[in-house]
Amino acid sequence: MITITEPSNGMKGLTKQSAYRKKSAFTVTELIVATAISGVVLASMVGTFITFAIGATSIGAYTEMSKDSRFVLEHFARDMRAADDVSQASATTLTVGYPATQFYHGSTVTYEFDPNAKLLFRIEKDSSGKELANEVLLAGVEDFAFSYYDPLGNSLSLQTPSILLSVKSVQVDAKMLRNVSRAEATDYIISARFMMRNRPVTK
Repeated sequence: MITITEPSNGMKGLTKQSAYRKKSAFTVTELIVATAISGVVLASMVGTFITFAIGATSIGAYTEMSKDSRFVLEHFARDMRAADDVSQASATTLTVGYPATQFYHGSTVTYEFDPNAKLLFRIEKDSSGKELANEVLLAGVEDFAFSYYDPLGNSLSLQTPSILLSVKSVQVDAKMLRNVSRAEATDYIISARFMMRNRPVTK
């Protein structure tokens, strides 16, 4: 004989309550609060990511400008050390000449800054005036200027009649600029003076 015993009323109540809890879900209010909190967290994460991205881009631009400036200064230093003549000297253009040796063959080199294109050019010609090279040494230049000094270190005015005979040192001042975002930019300043060791001058 099989006997079937029904659960007591207390057990039935417990079973229904447990089933109700399993079927329960988030309320609309809870969903709204959770969505709002998630939005705030996401917004802060996006802002942080953008800040880091701009910072990384800025560092990359600064590194690039530093490398470009070293390249230009190495070229300029080499040219100034070897030059023995100055045929043009202005704030944005400098032309120097080299002795007629087995290395230079009496050639000339002109450094010229184009403020509209924001480019610095180096133009090399042989003794007959034939162009041997015309290259862009520096791009993205906001400001550029040559300054000239006599053997005693005194600054020479560009209006000095004998400036071409008196130049012994040349200073380069430049400001480079790279845009890293719509609202931010990174700049780099160049300032260096070079002596023309091979050049005889008139004080």
